[in-house]
Amino acid sequence: MTLENKNLITNYSSAKYSWLKSGGKISHLYKIYNKIELINLFSRSDTKTKSLLVIGNLSNTLIKDEGFNGIAIKLLGDFTKIIINSDHMLVGAAVLDNYLSKFCYQNSISGYEFLFTIPGSIGGNIFMNAGCYDQEIKDKLISVIYFDIISNKILEKDIGQLQFDYRKGFQQKNTIILYGKFKIAFGDQKEIKKLMQKYEDIRNRTQPQKVNCCGSIFKNPINHCAWKLIKSSIDESFYNGPIKLSKTHSNFFENDPNISANSIDLFISKIQKRVNDKHKIILERELRIID
Repeated sequence: MTLENKNLITNYSSAKYSWLKSGGKISHLYKIYNKIELINLFSRSDTKTKSLLVIGNLSNTLIKDEGFNGIAIKLLGDFTKIIINSDHMLVGAAVLDNYLSKFCYQNSISGYEFLFTIPGSIGGNIFMNAGCYDQEIKDKLISVIYFDIISNKILEKDIGQLQFDYRKGFQQKNTIILYGKFKIAFGDQKEIKKLMQKYEDIRNRTQPQKVNCCGSIFKNPINHCAWKLIKSSIDESFYNGPIKLSKTHSNFFENDPNISANSIDLFISKIQKRVNDKHKIILERELRIID
């Protein structure tokens, strides 16, 4: 059986798996389980020229109603594993942040408690340099192992070679993040668990729960909190309707399932306009919207 018919899903419904329960279809989604499958796929000349999208947990990505006409990659198999070595952890890009945090707790590895409340995957985390509670993934990262589409090779770059910044991680064109090498520091298991529970309690108090939600909509501008800018710029109508801002946290929105992705995009644009009109600040989206 060829990779074409074994691993390919056509007209993949992103709305079915998205945290927002919204989004257009992906014309060609390839499920990739190991490095050989990835190299074989991009050995074909036709795949190198098409638009590329790598999807993880679909917790922070929204595909517009028109859909994505290109090649999407979803890493599985070998890329869902965590290996502890003497001086680092090798973590697959498809490993969920929450799972890595629990794995570290089980192995008495400290420093990854903050990941317990982040809904994405390690690949997306490295791409965005995600973080919370004054911690970012770059603080723990030793190097990134990635696939270079142009050369069809697997390469590695140390964190010192990369320019990670606030919500800007490994975003080099024509690459696919495969693994991260992470620091190891052992700690007291009870203290690790206590910190995980503390972060979860904070999240439950300050963020909407059990609703369709993608996390923060916007990045915080320098010297500003996005939620404060939003709250001071909009009226009560933004807190009602099929797409609405959360009353728990104004930088989060909640939406009904199966709603138009384009209407979500429009809602976000309206918030940006209100904030810009009042504060002369253009909020930059944290949610990734794919045309």
